This record gives sequence, C-alpha cells and structure tokens, in this order.
Amino acid sequence: MQILFCTSEASPFAKTGGLADVAGSLPEALHKLGCDVRIFMPLYRCVREMLPVLDPLGHGATITIGPHDYHVHLWQSRTASGIPVYFLEKDEFYDRSYLYGSPLRGDYEDNAERFIAFSLSVRHVCEAAGWFPTIFHLHDWQTGLVAPYFKMNWRYDPAFARSGTVFTIHNIAYQGVFPAGFFPLLTLPPNVWSFQGIEFWGQCNFLKAGIVYSDFVTTVSPRYADEITTGDFGFGLEGVLKERGKNLSGILNGIDTKLWDPGTDSYLPGNYDADDLAGKKACKLALCKQAGFEESTCDFPLLGMIGRLAAQKGFDLLEQILPDLMKLPVNLMILGTGDASIEKTIRSMEKLFPNRIKLSSGHDEQMAHMIEAGSDIFLMPSRYEPCGLNQMYSLRYGTIPVVHATGGLDNSVKDVLLHPDSGTGFKFYKYEPEAFLEKIKSALELFSDSRKWKQIQRRAMAQDFSWSMSAKHYLWVYERVLSGKRGLDVELR
Repeated sequence: MQILFCTSEASPFAKTGGLADVAGSLPEALHKLGCDVRIFMPLYRCVREMLPVLDPLGHGATITIGPHDYHVHLWQSRTASGIPVYFLEKDEFYDRSYLYGSPLRGDYEDNAERFIAFSLSVRHVCEAAGWFPTIFHLHDWQTGLVAPYFKMNWRYDPAFARSGTVFTIHNIAYQGVFPAGFFPLLTLPPNVWSFQGIEFWGQCNFLKAGIVYSDFVTTVSPRYADEITTGDFGFGLEGVLKERGKNLSGILNGIDTKLWDPGTDSYLPGNYDADDLAGKKACKLALCKQAGFEESTCDFPLLGMIGRLAAQKGFDLLEQILPDLMKLPVNLMILGTGDASIEKTIRSMEKLFPNRIKLSSGHDEQMAHMIEAGSDIFLMPSRYEPCGLNQMYSLRYGTIPVVHATGGLDNSVKDVLLHPDSGTGFKFYKYEPEAFLEKIKSALELFSDSRKWKQIQRRAMAQDFSWSMSAKHYLWVYERVLSGKRGLDVELR
C-alpha cells in the first residue's frame, strides 16, 4: 500500500503542535507494517536551515491560482529512518519566520493562497516522483482542498484511478475560513460552492472541503469523534460530520516511546522503570531544587502542569482553585506560555507562595521531561482535548494524571475511583472548579497510601500508547476505503 501524507508540518522539520508529531511518527509505524509511506510538506525557512542540502525532484511545475501562474520547485530528502520526504519550494509563500502567522500580527493574510498552492502541487509531486499513492492521507484545513481536487479532477487520470482519500481532523477549532471572493481562485467546478460543498455561512471553509469530499474522515480519539458531532464541540460543522456516518472514526494518537522512556531518557538525572522507581525520586528532588521549593516541602506531593496558558487547556479552572489548592500540602510546577491575564494571575500567586508555586515560561524540552518524571500528579483539566499527549507521557512516567473526561483524555485514562483494581488516573466529569479540586484531593488521599499509589503507578506505566497500535487502526481505514472502491464493504475492526 502506497500512502502520501500531505501535511503542513511534520517533526522534526517544522512543528507548532500535535499535528507535527503525528505526521512525523505515524509514517514510520506504517512503514514497519509494510507500507510505502512518503511525506509532502512546504519548504519553510526552518526546514531550509535544518536541511541546507536537498536533492531536486524533477524540473518544477507551474500552478494556476486564479489569474496568476506560479512556478514552484520540488525537493526531496529522507527522515532519519529512511522515509522519503518531498518539499514544495515557493519562497514568497513559505520562506518566513513562522508557519502560519506572526505572534504580533496574527495569521498571514495570504494563507489561502499559500495552501491552495500546496494542495495543487500534490498532483505534481506524484508525477515528478513517478509514484502514485493508493491513499492520500490529508491533515487539517491546510490540506483540505486536496480532497475536492482529487474528486473533481485527478481521479479521472488513470494514474490515480485506484487511489482514495482519508482526511484527519486534529483540532476542529481551526478551519481555514476565508471570504467568498477566494472561491474563484480554487479553479473548482461551480457546484462545489454550495452548502453541500465548501460554502460555510457565505465563506470558503477549507476544513469542510476535506470533510465533505474525502472518502473517509478520522480524528485523533474515539471520544472526540463523537464530541464533534454535537453543537458543543462541532464549531458549526456538527451537521456535516453527522452526515459522514460510518465513514467517520476516531483513532487515538500514539506517542514516541523511544523519546519518552523513563528508563533511557537522557534529560533525567535518574532513570527508572516500574520495578525500580528510585530514579523517579531523584528526579523529583532535582526538580524541586531547580524550582526553588523549600527543602522542608520536598516531601509534599508535587503537582505538574504543561500546556498553553489558555482557557481551552483548563487554566481558567486552575486560576479559580489556586487559593484553595495552596491550603493543601502540595507544590505546583507549571511550564507554559500564552494568555497574559492567566500568566498574571499565576505570577501573583507565585509571589504569595514563592517556595511552593513555580511558573516556567516558554518551551523548554528538558523542563518538560523533568516535570513529567519529577511530578507525582499531573494536572490536565482541558475544556476540550482532541487527543492530548501529556497525559500519555505522564502515565508512561508513573506520574498519575488528573484530567477532565473529554476527548482523548477520556479514552486514555481509566478512573481509579470507578475502577479501583484497573484504574490509572482520576477524572472529573463536570467542567467546574469544584469538581477539579475534588479530584485533586482524591488523588492526594490515595498518594498518602504508598502501597496503593505504587500499584497505580505500575498499572499506568504498563499502558501501551505506542504508534504501532494506532498504525494498525489507520491501516484498517485505508483497507476500508480501497475495498469500498472495489465495491466491497469491509467493517472497521
């Protein structure tokens, strides 16, 4: 099976979020299952800096966007494990400091043209490589237009006659919505501009294009697949997603189990595993020292939290419970940046409790690993979370999570209070500060019983969140798409 990942970012080349982790890791897992997988993405400035020498792919191509013709160049390289990667070069679109927009000015004004160009170039990269995939795997709104281009045009080419499309939604909140005036630039048939097509309240919706015209739609956890068909989580597309019916499925993301392994993690002062947790204690002491917590409080349960300082990540709940939380014998270590008002609130509490709360701003990979290893309890109270990765890292590191029962958090954490003999963490079900605080207290109560706590840790560390499991599910989706094209009906296993 030949699979082309069409993505706007992929680790380690370019990353803003979880999409890059999926596009960087899932192809390798599929390759191990015998698939011929390749990746296509833009040649951003950060990619050029990482890979100063690339091999040309063909002689370039000309694409038409409205009245303008653009000549683009194609390049190729490979990942560390040998997965072929193709890059689209068009410096006026991609040679920029940021992928989608600047922190001060917001989204780039030409994002529509940038990703129309990318979507149109998918056909050209296949022709230049002389390689025609059986599955185009598309990711998020930036590649949504590939689906109607394929369905309206490319599939009539004998080279693509056996191909199908799968579209994955990583976060439905980001849809790529542009004014109606952009539709003529797409060079698609007029009937595509309808409420049954890409029209969305009088505007062009690139995410909707992927949902409507792909053969199959997936998202990054089973629970999230259900949630986005409701008004609370669908962001206006819940009706469109309901119509996809059995051609919509949620597949839980995996994690990089080589990078995130407490037994070999080079960021840690002490390594450990489920049979010998001594190294975890060394990590906690080192983290407390680094945070400046008083030595007398280092035996307190250490709570960790990593994420964007935003209400979506549950920091609005944390703000409300902080005064009561500090009445308990706990320390709190936070890594993140984002909303200035949330940061101001946490900083004010940091001043009131300088030896018990520490906020580390920005992105620090070593600190992220230290918090996962050194914390006793990990807080992840997201309002919604399509999949989430930190709760999986926490489980792997024996750091017991307290999560809001939504999206991938609900799928990956089993409630200890409901399942005493098999639970791996704590879940609260109403998005309220009182419910969040109550579950933290429940976790603290169990933490005081070291025997029971170690049992929970060992169960947590035994969970398998490797990409191999997710890859098998995606392979079943691909098989279903291709079987459907052959007139068969294969049930998703």
